[in-house]
Amino acid sequence: MKKKINVLLVDDDEEDFMIIRDLLNDIKSGEYFLDWSSDYDGAIQNISADGFDIILCDFLLGKNTGIELLKQLRKKNIQTPVILLTGMGDEAVDREAMIAGAADYLEKGKIDTNSLERSIRYSVNQAQTQQKLLEHEQSLLNAEKFAMTGRMAQIIAHEVRNPITNVKLAIQQLKDEIENPNEVILTLGNMIERNCDRINQLITSLLDSTKFLELNPARISFNELVEETIELAADRIKLKGIEVKKELSEDGCHVFVDKEKFKLALLNIVVNAIEAMEEGSGLLKFKTEKQNDKCFLTIQDNGIGMKQENLKRIFEPYFSKKENGIGLGLTSTQNIILNHQGNIKVHSQPKRGTSFIVTMDHSNAN
Repeated sequence: MKKKINVLLVDDDEEDFMIIRDLLNDIKSGEYFLDWSSDYDGAIQNISADGFDIILCDFLLGKNTGIELLKQLRKKNIQTPVILLTGMGDEAVDREAMIAGAADYLEKGKIDTNSLERSIRYSVNQAQTQQKLLEHEQSLLNAEKFAMTGRMAQIIAHEVRNPITNVKLAIQQLKDEIENPNEVILTLGNMIERNCDRINQLITSLLDSTKFLELNPARISFNELVEETIELAADRIKLKGIEVKKELSEDGCHVFVDKEKFKLALLNIVVNAIEAMEEGSGLLKFKTEKQNDKCFLTIQDNGIGMKQENLKRIFEPYFSKKENGIGLGLTSTQNIILNHQGNIKVHSQPKRGTSFIVTMDHSNAN
């Protein structure tokens, strides 16, 4: 089966577009879908709206250059590999392109079917390898951060709970020793006790969201987990007038997880998505798919999105931008998924929505 590769050509010359189109059509080892942007601004909009596997970009784009386009893409954190095209060989341009992050550099007059196929294949494979390394590194960092957070939570719990317990015992003793306490003393005493209980409850929630879990795993499909999670959130979804779309894998994409705990992890994501969308215009998408030995679940919303500085802190305990949010829901979600030896990552842009991608090992029937 031929691999499908989505290609964007950014070039203001229609003749160059037809040449590249014909060269791609002549490549027998893959199936290429070519899109074309004839100017810099159109390319930025096209790349932001659609997913491409590779970008072929002319060096000269009117008043702009392909290197400027490449830098703008990296500034927007779009890591699609870019092959720079130019009308003549120039060592200085070649060097500048590589420094800016171009995957390759080709002279238009020397491009043929073989060189184009080789350059695209190399660039796409290199980008995929780099992405896998980055994801692996991020998984290690997440696990290390999770373990450190758990240790810090235990220290905080020990250091805070002891004095809180002493305060509560002291208040209870004062209430017992004071004869006929007036209403003010009783009110203040009760207030202190209630807040001691609240602090203890917050500490318990923090410990629960960061501790290693005892799991009772069983084989279940991602599809079933999605359906049951949607059912749990059905009232919220209906109340806010949110449209739900599902693109579920035909083979069910089976994983080995603790069903109830994993549904709780997914429900936290769904609730955050619901709260981020406007009433009556929300769109919540679920997608499951299997690739090699991995199963992927994507939960995507069209809500307000997040800035990059907030995105980096999204799994931190007590980090929340919601008015009444405690900030432990997604901490718990990450904890549950990491305890299952899975991975979770987030993509988000302000006003463009957020996507959570959960990755788990595929579970065979045996």
